[in-house]
Amino acid sequence: MQPSPWLASAFLLLASTTLYAQTSASFEMSRDVNPAIAAEALAVGDFNNDGKPDVILGGSGSDNQIALQLGNGDGTFRAPSTIASLPNPTEMAAVDVNEDGNLDFICLEQDLNTGTGSLVVFYGNGNGTFKAPVTYSTPYLPYSMGVHDLNGDGYPDIAVGDDIGEIEIWNNNGGTSFTLAKNVLVNANQEHELKVRAGQFNGNGIYDLAVMNGLGVWVLWNDGKENFTAQELEGYQAPQDMNVGDLNQDGTDDIIQTWGCPGTSQNGAPVGCASIDVFYGQGNNKFYKNTVVSNVQGIFAPTSPWAVDVNGDGVADIVAEEQGTVNSQPGLYVWLGNPNGSYDHTPEIWYSSSMSAGALAPGDFNRDGMIDFVQNLPGQGETEFFINGGARGACTTSQINPTVTVCQPVNGTYLPSPATVQANAYDRNKVTAMQEYIDGKLDYNADVTSFTQAFNLALGAHQFVTKAWDDTGLSFRSDRTITVYNGTPGPACSAVHDSASICLPSGATSSSPVRIVANGWAAYIPSAAQLYIDGDLVVNNKGCDSEGGCDGGTSYVDTTQNLSSGTHNLVFKLYDTDGDEYTAQKTVTVN
Repeated sequence: MQPSPWLASAFLLLASTTLYAQTSASFEMSRDVNPAIAAEALAVGDFNNDGKPDVILGGSGSDNQIALQLGNGDGTFRAPSTIASLPNPTEMAAVDVNEDGNLDFICLEQDLNTGTGSLVVFYGNGNGTFKAPVTYSTPYLPYSMGVHDLNGDGYPDIAVGDDIGEIEIWNNNGGTSFTLAKNVLVNANQEHELKVRAGQFNGNGIYDLAVMNGLGVWVLWNDGKENFTAQELEGYQAPQDMNVGDLNQDGTDDIIQTWGCPGTSQNGAPVGCASIDVFYGQGNNKFYKNTVVSNVQGIFAPTSPWAVDVNGDGVADIVAEEQGTVNSQPGLYVWLGNPNGSYDHTPEIWYSSSMSAGALAPGDFNRDGMIDFVQNLPGQGETEFFINGGARGACTTSQINPTVTVCQPVNGTYLPSPATVQANAYDRNKVTAMQEYIDGKLDYNADVTSFTQAFNLALGAHQFVTKAWDDTGLSFRSDRTITVYNGTPGPACSAVHDSASICLPSGATSSSPVRIVANGWAAYIPSAAQLYIDGDLVVNNKGCDSEGGCDGGTSYVDTTQNLSSGTHNLVFKLYDTDGDEYTAQKTVTVN
């Protein structure tokens, strides 16, 4: 049974003036000191099957490397290793193409000389290496792709948006090869397709396609046999970017569309203006549109939007980045979500140290059950990591009807076993039961409206479906994927805006060696993170290489120091490029 439409509730709730207490996010910023490539594209996944998320980066121009950075599982990464050389990659996706349990990745590349391109498939060996790439020529310039099973055969297919306004449907032949099955015209103007994503907008198990071009955002409804029907959802003068995710936890995918104000200037310079629309999937080939962020001045239309529960309160937030212009600065932008479906108008921002930004992708890099992010900085050829150090917020109850709110686990995270599920249900009708399905098996069933339950799970990835029932017989659900691992999460340190903090050592006493972790949240680009012990500078973390090839971008220190017995004074200082200084002090007695 499909989730019932929540239009009437949404209109009432979104008009509410209720103010909600938010648990602010917090991130450690880490400017990677390995300038491997001027990366434009990236993909996140566990490519060597060690239970730790890795990152693949794709460069462009003269730096046309495809490089792998293996994760250490604590928020740090090994030096990049080159996989291949591909010019002008536009997008990458991590997916198990042949269903052999080893993660593969797909890359789109453009040949600007011929006006054509390629679809390149790298089959993974499961140990961080890959077989020789398999290349398929695309008839036109490829811009973006959506990857999912489009014809119901169990293997992921690829929908490629090109520069003549068509979607190329590449069918997966049992994991061994791909065939161009058909070209689908989106609109008669043949406007080139800037972004393509796959999603279950009807919640019926069939993947449709969301498409953004230079004129607006569209949906291609799929009948399950790759017969697509195009429908324009909204026209825009200045569409910026688009993505797909379940923002309201109703088991049906939604579309996030960012857009800006065209032609706005002040004294000849462009003036930023950002808006975000969400098209909520309703079933029956219908959407409900809501402008959740409207005309935020001083920010250019954000790119790489994601639906992610950043603070672990059970409500999805919107995370994006800014490309950067003369009047704005790239970074991580977070619009915190409220239980009634509204979003904070002003984003929380962590500024990165580049005037250009490539792709942005989520991942639980220190495996603490909270989502982190990685961002390409193609202007400098380096990478910015944002490790989530925020405290988990109190579990909320969504006020959108009907909704299952899952506060734990956060989708896409890593957890040790036993894994705890914390969930509740909201419905105008009486909720009669809640259930938990793990990997298709019913593991919990009770006549409750909320529950907190721990489950013993084997190592590896698991699919969770949290379902609720009401007294009319309606069921509604929320889905997520987590990975279970053995080990201890890497520490992260929380800091509120315009401040610094020392998180480790956690108490007033310690044994030697002493692990010291400190972080700050600056008003602008962090330029240096320093640790002083008894007045001596022992760490000066600028996030730059030894040649001083960047201007900062690292906000924290994580170091282990051998200290003599007695009392020691720890001082952490964070500086930003606007001349501000943030200081935290702690006294520790070493036994």
